Amino acid sequence: MTDQAVIVDSPKEGNLFDALNLLIGPILFFVAISLPVFGPPQARIGFGILFWMVYWWVTTPVDIKITCLVPLIVVAFYPYMPIQKVMEAYVHKHAFLIIGASMVTAAWARWGFAKRLSLMFLSRAGNSVQVQTVSWFIFCALLSFVMGNTPVGAVLAPIATAALAYSGFKTFEDRYSSAAASNVLIAIAWGASIGGMATPLGGGQAVVTLGLFEKYIGHEIFFTDWAARMVPISLLIVGTTAAYMYYFMKPEVETFEGNKDYYKSELKNMGPISFEEIVICVGFLLIMLLAITRPLYVDMIKGPYFKWLHFSPLFFIFACLLFVIPSRSSKGETILSGKTMAEHFPIAIVFIWPAAVALGRILNKTGASDVFAGWLQPYLSSGDATAIAAVGFGATALSQMTSDTAAAGVMIPLVIEAFKDWHGLEYGSVAFIWIAGAALSWSFAVASATGAQGIVAGYGANLGRMFLFGLGAAALSLAVTLIYFIIAVGVLQLDFYILPPS
Repeated sequence: MTDQAVIVDSPKEGNLFDALNLLIGPILFFVAISLPVFGPPQARIGFGILFWMVYWWVTTPVDIKITCLVPLIVVAFYPYMPIQKVMEAYVHKHAFLIIGASMVTAAWARWGFAKRLSLMFLSRAGNSVQVQTVSWFIFCALLSFVMGNTPVGAVLAPIATAALAYSGFKTFEDRYSSAAASNVLIAIAWGASIGGMATPLGGGQAVVTLGLFEKYIGHEIFFTDWAARMVPISLLIVGTTAAYMYYFMKPEVETFEGNKDYYKSELKNMGPISFEEIVICVGFLLIMLLAITRPLYVDMIKGPYFKWLHFSPLFFIFACLLFVIPSRSSKGETILSGKTMAEHFPIAIVFIWPAAVALGRILNKTGASDVFAGWLQPYLSSGDATAIAAVGFGATALSQMTSDTAAAGVMIPLVIEAFKDWHGLEYGSVAFIWIAGAALSWSFAVASATGAQGIVAGYGANLGRMFLFGLGAAALSLAVTLIYFIIAVGVLQLDFYILPPS
């Protein structure tokens, strides 16, 4: 697999249409900062940066690396935030995970482990583009029930990229310009995001919501109580989104190269697994096992001396160890080397993922997300169905423009305050916490919404395709969610969702 530092430029580079798109980005920024509807001046800057970045991400009039620098370009002209705070917005606690996992998967590519994994997957899924897309989506969705979207994306995007490389999509540009290849990468991101609220382990938005929820009702919410309420709606969305992807996200080709028999033959020709592959595989699986079972032992490893046992730094530590473990197949070479990094490390991810993180944080810091939440207030006391629709729409829309975790921090306190006396109940907000919590996870359109979307963008997912089809997927998911909760809460008044979990 080849993944050089190649970032796709617009296919219309140099023409008038490209120049127009180049100008529209900053024009949208200046329009936003001039309109009082977007709140105080600070919030308007947040909206302006959002519109500018999203437009350039969708139309790609410039190298994507330049789009990633928009918050820095703006602060260079006008200090809407302290410059150091804008720089800090690009740094995230999962940086070790993203960089470490990408380093490890560079070693996968060097020693053929990525090829072996891709052939194993392809020999079962076949060469149908749509079947592969849906298979990746469902697998990632189920895994995301117990893992955050960022780890799922970081772990599985490289495997999918290896499979795509085997089908001829070897570079960032190959994948970005292909609807078929982009569909597969987008499926991983959406799958990783969709299970975010299914269990308390699903993602950052679940952690934020759980903490605020428990504080509100005054006692612990158990894993089974949470899952019993959120898994059903999550599975409904998995089914409807899978159908949407299969029937509406049409690729330019129906099949990838090869067939199941061919993939099986190629896998057989690779021979037995090598020493290098065993080291990479065993280390990877051990870290994954520690990540999945972390709730079982986390209370026993408290304190600063055990911070390294978190799966995020473990990936980076393991990757660094590979630089000193000698290869048995190539004399004088270590399992991971500078040459391997130069040939196989997905450099685009170093730009796109931090920029997606920074955009979400800047929207929060400038108050743009608070302005959006304020727009919802008039609809929260207009009848049960209207209130359910407003909360669901607000949560989904806010998670598109910031991040699902940041949106939880805004929406959950809002609904707790707005519905605390709903129907005269002591804990009237309970039902609306479930509604908002579910709707937060349908953040499919913008790379900044989840870590997984930023990751697949770094591997070549077409951001324009993600945005356009992501809006459709979010609208469909929101419609299913609203119907579900209008029936369960508005019509049937089910205590299961209205009363606090025991």
